[in-house]
Amino acid sequence: MKRKGLWLLLVASAAVLGACSTTAPPLAMKPAAAPDGMKWNAFTTPYNEKRLAYGLPDSDVVGVIFSCRRKTSAVGFHTTLSSGKAGPGTVRFRSGKAQGRFAAQLTPSEIAGGLDAVGQIPLADAVLAAFEKTGLISQVEDKAYPQDARTAAERADIKRFFGFSRG
Repeated sequence: MKRKGLWLLLVASAAVLGACSTTAPPLAMKPAAAPDGMKWNAFTTPYNEKRLAYGLPDSDVVGVIFSCRRKTSAVGFHTTLSSGKAGPGTVRFRSGKAQGRFAAQLTPSEIAGGLDAVGQIPLADAVLAAFEKTGLISQVEDKAYPQDARTAAERADIKRFFGFSRG
């Protein structure tokens, strides 16, 4: 399967789930370093949806994918957790001082080890606002790593993604 098609397949399977708590999670461990070459990339799908993916270009290595439609109230996410059990769960994200725990449906990953986590974050959430402003975000789970934008092009893709979502 073509790599771009794989990314589309990963996110196309994402169901829109909701609910959010802004309770700050305890920090149990220091995040690992991101694999070399990981970067943010925004693209539009044939389904009139915008996606923002953090991954290794031209590979199956993807840390997180955010997705939205124009004039939306929530941004979908799809990521992989290294541990847990299938069923309802949560994913924690942090951007600067803003932190949140977001409901997700966890299913065994067919591509990577662990669990695929699919859920959504309200567009107005402080974590997404901080991410849009700074380009900094981390998934707070075991073996997680900062998924920070390091270049002007990545930060521009992030701003375009959120501009599209607000319409």
